Amino acid sequence: MSARRAAVGVVVAPGHAGEELLVVRRASFPGDPWSGHIALPGGGVEPSDASLEATARRETLEETGIDLRGSLCTAALEPVTPRSRGAPLVSVSPFVFQYSGDKRVTLSSEIVEAWWVPVEDFERTDAWQMTTIVTADGLTIEARAFQMRGHPLWGLTERILDEFLLLRRLDGQL
Repeated sequence: MSARRAAVGVVVAPGHAGEELLVVRRASFPGDPWSGHIALPGGGVEPSDASLEATARRETLEETGIDLRGSLCTAALEPVTPRSRGAPLVSVSPFVFQYSGDKRVTLSSEIVEAWWVPVEDFERTDAWQMTTIVTADGLTIEARAFQMRGHPLWGLTERILDEFLLLRRLDGQL
């Protein structure tokens, strides 16, 4: 059985005190293993998508109203797959975009909150703590997480941001 394919946007934009990253909180739906999670905008590949990068651009627009058509894709990060037992078999491809347009977010039915978070907040090592997480299938696990307004950013999104932050440290920009 092959993994379903999906893509997310790591959307970076100029902010008041440096670069900011678009982060969303997903709506809760019965049976959705990512209900209520802090995440990056994105979703599954559709037949009309020309590439995984196109999926990330389309999904970001659909979920947040942020239009990445004129934005440069500066990196394709390593695809990630869920590690939680019982999680769907999916391969998520992250793409980093430099965005300079209107930062007002229009929430879709899939998103209940969205924030532009200073990248430097994620770069602080003390901001990441081991946290007790209860998974969608009821398992209790310890995971590295960043707290966002009472919600943990963990799992796939944590792993994507970990690679993004590592590449920023090595490259100086991304």
